[in-house]
Amino acid sequence: MARTFIIAADPDSAAELVRMIEETDDQFQVCNIALSVKEAKAFMAFGQFPELIISDVVLSDGLSFDIFKAFPGCAPIIYCAETNQHALKAFENNGIDYLLKPLERNKLQKSLKKFSQFKELFSESKLTPRKAANRLFPYSATYKSSILAYFKDQIIPVSLEQTQYIYYNNYQVTVHTTDAKFETRDTLNNLITSLNPRDFFRANRQFIIQRKSVKSIQQYFGRKLLVGISTPTPEPIIISKANTTDFLKWMEGVHSPSYSAIPLFDKTARLVG
Repeated sequence: MARTFIIAADPDSAAELVRMIEETDDQFQVCNIALSVKEAKAFMAFGQFPELIISDVVLSDGLSFDIFKAFPGCAPIIYCAETNQHALKAFENNGIDYLLKPLERNKLQKSLKKFSQFKELFSESKLTPRKAANRLFPYSATYKSSILAYFKDQIIPVSLEQTQYIYYNNYQVTVHTTDAKFETRDTLNNLITSLNPRDFFRANRQFIIQRKSVKSIQQYFGRKLLVGISTPTPEPIIISKANTTDFLKWMEGVHSPSYSAIPLFDKTARLVG
């Protein structure tokens, strides 16, 4: 099954595309849906990429190209648009096909078949889907080594080597080291995209934690996990039931979480960003 991530302009478009995929080819499994640039980036920020992306070009908060600038080489993409205006740019941004709306089932089928042929070719070469995508669309990940923070009217770089956790509360994000706290103007969503996923994990909506700072993991109510780190925190760090598997794999050094890292879109509920 090819894990497929849908990025659509509205819920109706998303539901229609899911229906067409299900009726066209059962080899494609929709793993998640986003309805904006922001939601798509939130999903991709967890470091696990789908095998295929089907994306509208025009979204409520911008063009989908903004997503793939932040995550180059993430996966082959089938773009959908009202006009041909963005076709050239689409093929410059991981595009393997460009479909005009309203979508026609036979054309979508051809696009899915094209992807399957690519996948089969790379499978014969013993390449993983991610490596195959990287060969088509060169990608070299670069991560921050420090975060710019504000301290006593100064802007200073805080080393990520010294960072224990990053915390969000009351619209403020703070970077915590062993013995100090610094304010940053960035958001957790933006920060997690620029941090090495081997070292940092988005524990929940409040915390990003450093792996080497984790000192204890305890079972918690409702099959959640309570995480203790080497530095005191303003509130307990709770890993949800949906994220426990990803977190434990991350602690073992497997830095690509599964698709449960963000709640899945089930055709009736919006993705929670």
